[in-house]
Amino acid sequence: MSEPIEATIESLTAELEVLRKTNSELLKKIHDRTTKATELESTVSELQGKLTESATAIHGLTVTAPLKAMAASVSTDPDFFLEQFAKAHKVEMVEGKLSLQTTDGRLVTKDGKAIPFERDAIVKMLTDMEGTQGKVFRSILIGSLASGANGGASSNQGSNRTSNATTPKPNFGIR
Repeated sequence: MSEPIEATIESLTAELEVLRKTNSELLKKIHDRTTKATELESTVSELQGKLTESATAIHGLTVTAPLKAMAASVSTDPDFFLEQFAKAHKVEMVEGKLSLQTTDGRLVTKDGKAIPFERDAIVKMLTDMEGTQGKVFRSILIGSLASGANGGASSNQGSNRTSNATTPKPNFGIR
């Protein structure tokens, strides 16, 4: 029925030593792998930080800088313009081009066409807005960069003036 278990002290001691050695090797491997995993987690965390920093820098160069330049060129108060603009719109890089979007990520369109990221198109879109936002943008946007009395006039309206070459210079002083 049952076979007698014959184990000697020497064989049990030898087996115990093998088990202790295997156990210590496994514990060392666990420790080494835990250390390696900690190092890798640290490296991943560092690389993710660098990636975030790089993405922020790229976004700043490709989106934020042009938006700030646009704000400075179209508004009397660029910071206030950006604050008001951010309430309903944002600018993102889509397929290598800056595109105007709503805050929820939808493309801003007019008559089925996307509004381009151009000074005149954005000024027209913002000043044509209804309600209080339209009033705010109309009050802070620069409508035209033309200067002088003939700034917006066509070129033939100013042709009746005499040229500087035919106009006599005034005589000041004693001669």
